[in-house]
Amino acid sequence: MPKVERMLVVDGSVFEVACAVRADGTTSYVADFLDALERGEWERERAENLAPDEQLTFRDWFYAALFSIADDGLPPHGGYNQLRDGIWEIKHWDVRVTFFDTDGTGTYLPKTTQGGFWNPSWPDDFEPFLRLSTVFDKTGQKAGEGNIRLAIQVREEDLAHDRTE
Repeated sequence: MPKVERMLVVDGSVFEVACAVRADGTTSYVADFLDALERGEWERERAENLAPDEQLTFRDWFYAALFSIADDGLPPHGGYNQLRDGIWEIKHWDVRVTFFDTDGTGTYLPKTTQGGFWNPSWPDDFEPFLRLSTVFDKTGQKAGEGNIRLAIQVREEDLAHDRTE
């Protein structure tokens, strides 16, 4: 099987952050999201769309957050949550980008927080590769079960690429 190409977002001193890829070897929800923001063409599913200049500002916030994570090993204050089963989210307004960590060999060990739901602590044992898996608009107090299941499915498909290389 040919090696899958992931969109590299940032290769920092602590983490490499890249976009997870589905089983087909090309589909990447977060790469599509970032590209659409760059063009000012991101269409939201559940809320009013942002103007093109607002989309660039939105994209810049996500890149700054990802650079902070990759270089400093820490996310922006309050800009993240643990969801379930090793799936985490970076949050900005009502938009969530899910991610997971891996050692790059197709395995993962779910990391958990010690601070509880309202004050989660950032784990200090994340593996060196963070993969951005899905994007969704949060509409309620909790992430939707379907959003979490999709992030888990994308993680499993992405990790399978590493196991077959």
